[in-house]
Amino acid sequence: MNIVDALVVKRLMNVGDETVLSILKFSAYSGVATLEELAHHSSNLKISNGKSRATLESFLDTANFQALRVEVQAEIDSFKNKGVEIVLFGTKTYPIALYGLPKPPPFLYCKGNLNLLDNRLSLAVVGTRENTPKGETITIKTIQKFATYGFTIVSGLALGIDTIAHRAALDAKTPTISVLVDVESISPASNRELAKEILDEGGLLVAENAPGTKAIPAFFAKRDRIQAGLSTAVFAIETSIDGGTMHAVKSAISMMRPVFVPDAHKAKYPDLTIKAISGTQQLVNEGRAIPYTSESYEDIRLQLEDIASSFGSLKAKGGLL
Repeated sequence: MNIVDALVVKRLMNVGDETVLSILKFSAYSGVATLEELAHHSSNLKISNGKSRATLESFLDTANFQALRVEVQAEIDSFKNKGVEIVLFGTKTYPIALYGLPKPPPFLYCKGNLNLLDNRLSLAVVGTRENTPKGETITIKTIQKFATYGFTIVSGLALGIDTIAHRAALDAKTPTISVLVDVESISPASNRELAKEILDEGGLLVAENAPGTKAIPAFFAKRDRIQAGLSTAVFAIETSIDGGTMHAVKSAISMMRPVFVPDAHKAKYPDLTIKAISGTQQLVNEGRAIPYTSESYEDIRLQLEDIASSFGSLKAKGGLL
């Protein structure tokens, strides 16, 4: 199914991303390419949500598809005029690493260098907004090293560790991807200039929501899974036990991708009880994260290269041929 028809379905009341994703998978499996064809084969389409199914069936029975396509195409054109491209699940441009997510986003709204979606050597470097000076130093040194290995750095443009990570990537001349709620309405506003620098230096801004989407807390939690999904591993530099970074950590673990945190003892944190590392300490104590030091870099590199090489099978596991 093409992007216009997929976005027409996305506009329907009661039809969310999960339903759109089911339709796209069905389309890829069955060869159904248009809404007209979908209408003829809708009885074979499995939609678990009753309201979504009822809405979709009514739509397929009565809608003027062509008029709706014109409206959607105009919206797509308006996005392109702003430099925003839409990448559809199942297409060649869609990043293969995201097929590892239980519920990958059906659409990616992208601004910048789309070629970065092809780089399987990516790692997420994320953490608290209230970082320590030690956390800043570790972030910079980690990125400086992995830049020499050719990794793309993924983060979320939030204050604190995310900002430090993007800045360190720019300074190290390594590509960086920022995963946002909206690629046009940059949040926080204080990082708009940093977002511009990322684009100017060949980086990429990515969101699963269309430009103009109102940001709510739930959207920030959802975008964290995309950070993990795009990456071979998550480096959680500093986080509290209930910090937002844990969303990316949980997503990485669900995909069986490693989570690394600084070895707080060997990093010589003056106080191991501070809030900024309470979450990373807990992750290590529970065996959900691997502590690392500068001596670990080469071993981690080899591990992540192996993970990246395995991404080729994810498309089939994601339900696509």
